[in-house]
Amino acid sequence: MSSSASSDNLRPDRLERVDRHTLLREVTIKPGMCGHNALLVGQIGDWTWETVSQVCGVNAFRAVDGAGKPTYLSFYFYQILGDREFHLRTPTFGDHLQVVSTCYGFGSESIVTLHRLASIDRGLPPKLSAEELLTARYPGCLYVQSVNRWIQRGSNGNRELYTAVPLGFRLARLETLPPALAPRLAYDTARRQGAFAPEAGFRGAGEWAMPYEVDAARDLNGVGLLCFATYFSITDSVLGKVWQLLGRSARSFLDRVVVDTRLCFLGNAEPGTSLTVRMRRSIGDPWDARERFDAQIIEEDSQRMLAVAALSCEGREP
Repeated sequence: MSSSASSDNLRPDRLERVDRHTLLREVTIKPGMCGHNALLVGQIGDWTWETVSQVCGVNAFRAVDGAGKPTYLSFYFYQILGDREFHLRTPTFGDHLQVVSTCYGFGSESIVTLHRLASIDRGLPPKLSAEELLTARYPGCLYVQSVNRWIQRGSNGNRELYTAVPLGFRLARLETLPPALAPRLAYDTARRQGAFAPEAGFRGAGEWAMPYEVDAARDLNGVGLLCFATYFSITDSVLGKVWQLLGRSARSFLDRVVVDTRLCFLGNAEPGTSLTVRMRRSIGDPWDARERFDAQIIEEDSQRMLAVAALSCEGREP
């Protein structure tokens, strides 16, 4: 194939402001944006920062407080909703997607950011609401919602984080998320009980505890914090080990279909920190092909809980 033909087949990415709180992207999936890992999670996080920067009057990548000290747009709650046709590991090299992103005000300092990812060929409307995400999702799409809060590192490093709203941050232009559509109950339950609400009719089918050490060369972001996407990687790494203990193959792990992933972030950690990841499996009736894995990421020396996760899978093996 000639170089000119190759160029004709590559569509340029596009970013458009739809209204005061919504952005439309048309993007080509590149190698650094997909795979059997947390790369797409991290990319969606970048789109979240970009969306907040566009609609809230502050550059999230360079945000500072009144004293000029950096403040960061953190992820407190993150949920990924898909189906068998389109889930987190569906996008691959060269796929051209429509990504619709929108923000809601959530209290005086927090934002709820929503994204819908779909094939550009679907021609879906460039609008997205919390009502759609919760009650009227299009099939064959990936939906993401996150609760974002501004934080700042204290004198005790990554273990000590404070709320810190940056200069220029404006919520007044955003719609307020209706309480009935807010994810507050989901993450409050996770924070208080150390687990998201259980699946009705499911019963326990195994528990495990695995060690993990925060890797300075792999797990930190550009400002030295444990990257939010790393929590997903840690959870999946332990799930892969549990998968093997269940007698399943590496190929079936790669082929797993996770239709609902929830993660509540409760703390950060220093490089070299020893963690324990506790994982619990639950299943329903024999005819029900679903299974769920609940995880707690815990700092070993202090027993401080850093995160709570829940992954709902379809098509479980015997």
